[in-house]
Amino acid sequence: MDRKLILDVSANQAFGFARRNRLRRYPSPEQGGERLYPLAWPVARPSFQILPTDTVFTIGSCFARNVEAALIENGMTVLSRDFDLGEVGESVGEASNFFNKYSIHSIYNELKWALERDSFPGEAILYSGNTDQPIFDPQLGQARIDFPMEKVLAFRHRYLDAMAQVKDADVIIITLGYVETWYDRELDIYLNVIPPVEILRKYPDRFQFRVLGYAEILEMLHALHALLLKHREKPLKMLITVSPVPLLATFRDMDVLMANAYSKSVQRAVLDQFVTEVEQVDYFPSYEFVTLSNPTIAWSRNDYRHVNPDLVARIMSSVIATYFPADAQPKPQAAASGTKAEAVASAPAGAAPAAEGLTPAAIMSTAKLMLKLEEWDKLAALFVDNAAVVDGHPDLLLQKAAMHRQKRQTAEEYAVLEQVHQLAPDRPWPLERMIRLCRPLRRQDHIGDLLARHVERFPARSEFRDQLA
Repeated sequence: MDRKLILDVSANQAFGFARRNRLRRYPSPEQGGERLYPLAWPVARPSFQILPTDTVFTIGSCFARNVEAALIENGMTVLSRDFDLGEVGESVGEASNFFNKYSIHSIYNELKWALERDSFPGEAILYSGNTDQPIFDPQLGQARIDFPMEKVLAFRHRYLDAMAQVKDADVIIITLGYVETWYDRELDIYLNVIPPVEILRKYPDRFQFRVLGYAEILEMLHALHALLLKHREKPLKMLITVSPVPLLATFRDMDVLMANAYSKSVQRAVLDQFVTEVEQVDYFPSYEFVTLSNPTIAWSRNDYRHVNPDLVARIMSSVIATYFPADAQPKPQAAASGTKAEAVASAPAGAAPAAEGLTPAAIMSTAKLMLKLEEWDKLAALFVDNAAVVDGHPDLLLQKAAMHRQKRQTAEEYAVLEQVHQLAPDRPWPLERMIRLCRPLRRQDHIGDLLARHVERFPARSEFRDQLA
């Protein structure tokens, strides 16, 4: 097919875009810097809407698992986590990489086999070095399955049944991982992961290492799109992104930093082309959210590879704020003691990032990240901009109290803890902290009333009162 230019407009139209685009200039410390540092906030433009009642199917690299967890946390139905894999599946459990599909080919293969079952290679795709060794399925990550072949095949069809739910989902989210792939010359298919060493030794000429290029990635995206349209009755609504998780190591003869830069950049470039050529498919900037943010807080485990769950919560909050219609956005509401916040602050267009429609989960995650960086001004602005949500949720107010505590603002901390105690009177810690703060605040006359309240509400916590005495 003839490739379209990503954009081809007149000079007048280009200047019109420039006049209307409030996000046209790259942020600097003097202008718009809060949109980039320390937490990047790229803004997507949706071509369709997502409803809170929509079902979602996610597939792709390990970052897709982060997305699934965040969607479930936000109360959405995630079909890709709705499965019964039987005895074999239970034995594998949450094995590393089990559900991950790292390249566009492995995503396409799995869905084609699921939707067109006659195309599934069956036993041919299940490798075993020797008869007494576990079976290895290169499409299912590093899982080794120690069951007879007939049970493994039955399990594999259960897995494909779960994958076939992609045709029923209202929204499909795809995360592209890597372009370094392994190819089985005998079966003429790309594999999800490298075969085990014993298989490579057994069949030294069977497998090849390949690095995908722009044209092949784009071709496979169109093949995937056509496959989904062929088997779906519902309109196709798809979000597609590039995983920010870098290569662990490369098989190319070059620095892994360069190999990873190519892997991510070529897929990112392809997606801009792809979304111009199809409808109801949007690129969502998860990659930019993570890689442009301060690495101190972007990554968990201090390994520069696993995305901080708090940052994932911010990303999914942006999805909700961007794609949910206005009348379906969660509204600010008071949270009962011990519950998780499920509201969002409304915000005018052009507001600062913290007021762009953050869900309480994202406010919480942002607050934790800001506390770690000691970004006090930005953290204070976060609480002010989202006051309608924060003031009704005990857990968010506790983050605000933590900010005042670290800044040694004792009176302000006490005032926020009073709010928490009013909203969640069954939580002992805020009341106990208030009692301890009475002395440095020289409010000894309040201690008696607060202790009486403590005895009434928490009679079993006499140890605290004994320590205080």
